[in-house]
Amino acid sequence: MTKNKLSAPHLVLLVLFFSSLYSQAGAQGVKRIELPLPGNTAYQTVPLGEQGVLLISKPDKATFNVQKFDHNLERVWSIDGPIESNLDYISSSYDGQAVFLLFSKYRSSLYQIVKVNVGPGFVETFTINTLDRFDITDFKTLGYSVFMAGMVRNEPVLIHTLLTTSQTKVLPSAIKGSSAIQTVEVDTAHHLVNVSFAVKKGRQTKIVARSYEETGELYTQVAVEPEADYSLLSGRLQVLNDSVRVIIGTYGYRNMQSAANAAAQGLYISKIVGNATVFTKYHSFTDFKNFFNFMTERQQEKMEKRIRKKKESGADVKLNYGLLVHDIVPKTNNFLLVAEVFHPEYRYQNPSMMGGYGYGYLGYPIGTGLYNPYLWNPMYGGRGYNQQVFDGFSYTHAIMAGVDQSGNLLWDNSISFDNVKSMELREKIRVQTFSNGNTRLVYSHNGAIRSKIIKGSQVIDSDRVIPNETYVEGDKVRKTSTDDIDYWYGNFYLAWGEQRIVNAAGDPQTRGRRNVFYLNKIAY
Repeated sequence: MTKNKLSAPHLVLLVLFFSSLYSQAGAQGVKRIELPLPGNTAYQTVPLGEQGVLLISKPDKATFNVQKFDHNLERVWSIDGPIESNLDYISSSYDGQAVFLLFSKYRSSLYQIVKVNVGPGFVETFTINTLDRFDITDFKTLGYSVFMAGMVRNEPVLIHTLLTTSQTKVLPSAIKGSSAIQTVEVDTAHHLVNVSFAVKKGRQTKIVARSYEETGELYTQVAVEPEADYSLLSGRLQVLNDSVRVIIGTYGYRNMQSAANAAAQGLYISKIVGNATVFTKYHSFTDFKNFFNFMTERQQEKMEKRIRKKKESGADVKLNYGLLVHDIVPKTNNFLLVAEVFHPEYRYQNPSMMGGYGYGYLGYPIGTGLYNPYLWNPMYGGRGYNQQVFDGFSYTHAIMAGVDQSGNLLWDNSISFDNVKSMELREKIRVQTFSNGNTRLVYSHNGAIRSKIIKGSQVIDSDRVIPNETYVEGDKVRKTSTDDIDYWYGNFYLAWGEQRIVNAAGDPQTRGRRNVFYLNKIAY
């Protein structure tokens, strides 16, 4: 590999400083940089906290490029490296020490993994072979160990590879009943990899969660069984200490579940001490005070009337929501639960048009990452839906809830999304908690940053819209193709995305049209 000079064409930077204070929202722009987007260039962003941020791209079919910027968005280094021709960038994994990049082709057994040492700026490349017709759904790393989950002929498979020896083994994943691997998460605090299995029997599913050590050895296993009328749709394991573990997720009525639909009724929380389940508490969304705030006033009134009538008769309104559950946030005396409400959308497509990492991979666009249908529907059976093609996830709102040490619901709150849609099911909202009990909620959409501050069920600062502007005289953002935001470090957030900008009134250097990828450092 070689380190590129700053004058390399695809690395030219347009740097824009600004310090305009948004007094209403309490946000201050610190710095914005832009990179030109010639041809089909695309960038993937990996925030590194105080260490800065990485940008990954593929200048050509057989080359990858990694650039590192520090916490002031000054470029530190840039590295080009060779990659097998026509391999797509699939995903990355950051364990707090190094970033691992995954390259492959659809259903190929060949994978190339690039370890990026984020400090000194050098890379190591590893080539591994897995299984034929392996559909990868998850990629996580811990040290030099790689955990990949996926499906082979609709059967769940969990693979462990030690990169230093190139030894690959299939970890035992057989659980009585038909199972699917829903999530794979890295617990850097306890140096574990947590894997959640949805185990289904008929229309009922339970959650089995396993923690693995870096060597691939099983550390612990816990299972949560649903009540008779329920089905557990998702579960995320969190190890609090050597003996206490918590699983949170969504549940629904058993008779509401199907291969085409996962209908969530509410959230559950299960606490396990040793090998014994202390409690499993269920909280229907009909018991939340703010869950339906995303509806119009008239819709809310009708829903509240339905709920009231049902509860008076000893029943509950059956709901049909999909939820993406975040990691639980342990507080001093309670837990903070966060989840985003979404629904998948489909469109009709000529089957002859499908293929590659695009529609043939369950509708996922080429080269943009992993797609896991089991993450949102454990009843999914690997079959098509009458030639319907997946067309993205639409997010409606996010919910937050405080739960005490006994699993009881203390309060709830929500924030509505403004027509947010994504081809990838991942966390859109960022949550930051403060010692005074406040919680800040932030997300990025259509080139703007939206925020809300709550304290329990109270709203401290109502929804704010912060324009993500260029601050160049005469600039007009015509289109924002992609945008995202993440909490970075301290009181700073990092926003990024692609924009088409026109300038008819600026100076000769900025006049005209430009397509850019931007990084925006924002202070709150």
